[in-house]
Formats: sequence, C-alpha cells, structure tokens
Amino acid sequence: MEDVLFLKSIMVDKPYGGQKIQKRFGFTEALDRKVGEYWAISAHPNGMSRIAQGPYAGQTLKEVYENHRELFADDPHERFPLLIKINEINRPVSVQVHPDDAYAMEHENDSGKAELNVFFDVEPGTKLIRGHNAKTREELRQGIEAGDWDHLLRRIPVKDNDFTYTPPGTIHGIEGKLMMAEVQQSSDVTYRLYDYDRTDANGKKRPLHIEQAIAVTTVPFQEPEVHPTVRHENGNTITRYVSVPTFTVTRYEVTNSVTVDNPTYSCVLLLSGSGTLKVNGSTEDIRAGQGMIITANAKTFQLSGKMDVLVSRI
Repeated sequence: MEDVLFLKSIMVDKPYGGQKIQKRFGFTEALDRKVGEYWAISAHPNGMSRIAQGPYAGQTLKEVYENHRELFADDPHERFPLLIKINEINRPVSVQVHPDDAYAMEHENDSGKAELNVFFDVEPGTKLIRGHNAKTREELRQGIEAGDWDHLLRRIPVKDNDFTYTPPGTIHGIEGKLMMAEVQQSSDVTYRLYDYDRTDANGKKRPLHIEQAIAVTTVPFQEPEVHPTVRHENGNTITRYVSVPTFTVTRYEVTNSVTVDNPTYSCVLLLSGSGTLKVNGSTEDIRAGQGMIITANAKTFQLSGKMDVLVSRI
C-alpha cells in the first residue's frame, strides 16, 4: 500500500506515566517503563516516527517529508507541521503554558504550540486546570511568586469524551488520572509555572520557566470559542472538533464503513478497535494504536469495521 505511510513511533517516559498505553495498544516490549506519551505521528527531532513498510521503510518521517513533498500536497511548511500523541496521566501534570510561533522561533528555534485534546479513561474527581484569574500581568506575577495556586488557577471538571482546544498563551494542567489523545503543532516547547514541588530520584526539582511563562500567557484569560459539529452517517458518528489555521481535527466513531475525503494529506490515529483501511483499491488491516499518513496520492480513503479514529490535517 504505497499511498499510505504506516509508522513505527516512540514512547516517552514521564513522571506522570504508567503502563496503560502499553497494555491498551499491545506494546508489550515497554511494560517495565513508566510511559507518559506515545508520539504516534512525529517528525520532531526529539522523537521521530519511522516508516514501517513500503518503499520508504526505515526512513524517518522527517526525511520523507523533506525529500518527497509531493506526498504531502507540496505542504509549504518548512517542517512537518503536526505532532500527534496519546498520553497517560496518573499524577498531576505541571501547570504550564506554550508560546506562539513568533516567540518560540525567536527564543527556542521551534514552533509555537496550539493543541487539541480528547479525554478518555477519566477517573472520578479528575480536574483540568484551565486558565487563570489574574486581570493584569503584574497580578499574574504576584500570584505565581506567592504560590497562591488555589486563587490564581481556574479548575474545571472533566469526563470521558470531553475535549479542549488550547491555543498558545493558555495556562493549563491536569490534576487526577486520565488518558488523552493530543493533536498539536510540532513543537516541544513547554514553560512550567508550577510542578507541585516534586523531586526526582536525586532530590532535584525540574526547572521552572517563570519569566517566559509570564511573557507568553494571555492576560486576562480568554476561553477560546469552539463550535464542534456532529453528524451521523450510515451508523457512524463523525465529530469535527475544530478547524483552525493550525489544524483540523475530526473523530470517526466507525461501526460500519465510512469514506473520508483527503484533500491534501491526513494523519490518522486509531484510538480503539480494529478494521480495514482501503486506499486506491488496496486494503490493509489496521488496529488500535497505529499511526499512519494517507498521502496526497489518495483523494479518499475508506474505514471499515468497529473503531474510533482521529483524523487530523492542516
């Protein structure tokens, strides 16, 4: 199936990780690790996917993107623009914020980060940190320096199948336990405001980035307006979460068969289930945990079976 790039991708150990990703997707070789992130589709230097089969087998996604831009509809981005993950959280994630493109390129030589998260396996009582209550940047600084997190931070409940769109400048975090799929700009820039005073095995705390965080945070906080659409087609549920300049993300809860348009190229990640993928007359079995890219050589692709699939494109 030459018109699809099937990927072999990395898992990243994190302080908040565990074994749910490995067990859910059958990654038995990593059961002894505390995996917090599975970078299912990535061309970022900090963790690159490799092509698993076909004429580009063994090459990194970065290499194929640079040398065969026609497969990506001649995408004008210098770097592959998206990074798609599945994360496990079993202890609080640091309170953090991401910069926009301009700040990140000037200070980090990286892209900024907007992200879309879909939550599942959420344990009762889990909350999201979502924005802050400061009215001015000086008030934000005072709250951070005083460690007045209960008053500074906004917390909201979360349940299975909730989602958030987080543009750059949005303070966010997680307190509790859950799993989530994450679609983001291809960036690894995170500025931590608060890390719950945790220490590593050597008694050291992870570095914070207070000045950068204050500089990039949107003040006052503004919850972005999102208008998801849901439609039902042939027994399938199709949810368009967002369509913004950085990405468009659609979820296909497939119980039968659905044909998906592919105007440029599509990043496809199976969250659960299994079935078949049909592209230009060729059919391949697919299963939960697989990440792949439907290249520009295909104008449509067909998903059949019982599966939950996230499709992202720029």
